[in-house]
Amino acid sequence: MTLDQLKKGMAAQITAIKGPATLRQRLATLGILKGHAIELSAVSPWGNPRAYRLGRQQICLRKRTHNVSR
Repeated sequence: MTLDQLKKGMAAQITAIKGPATLRQRLATLGILKGHAIELSAVSPWGNPRAYRLGRQQICLRKRTHNVSR
């Protein structure tokens, strides 16, 4: 399952992060790491960006980065 397949309120555990090294590094800096739980907390009216909760922090990702995390 990728992040774009989560429905609002659903949570998942990150099992892999795919994509270019620069994108993986940026996501790691935001706290998106293998083994961590992530929850879809909000979706904009147009579906892009989407807000995710990682522990006590909340981050927004654009649609183009949704399918790199599983």
